Amino acid sequence: MRQPATRTPREISVLARTTAGGAALAVPGVVDLQPGLLDAVAQVSGGLLPGRVPGVTSRVVDGVLHVDVQFRAAADRRVLDVARAVRTAVTAEVRSRTGLKNVVVHVLVTDAGV
Repeated sequence: MRQPATRTPREISVLARTTAGGAALAVPGVVDLQPGLLDAVAQVSGGLLPGRVPGVTSRVVDGVLHVDVQFRAAADRRVLDVARAVRTAVTAEVRSRTGLKNVVVHVLVTDAGV
């Protein structure tokens, strides 16, 4: 039986970013993803890098995948409820797509009541 190919931390990070972006945008109350500082640096230096999703960053540290999601919340939703729903949805989807169980999702609401 053939063993599945193992992914590098970089490949896992790219997969996590694209997965997290879609999962976060699917949550009711998320208006859009907000680019962070890393996105601004990438744009100034010549455009977004392949695999970069504005508003989502990720990294693997000591076998734990950390995903940061920055978004704007709608005015008709409670911000805390939206943030919790984003964290839950992104965690489940990233775990499912990457196969990793050690996933920590950090959410940051950059604007509420939009």
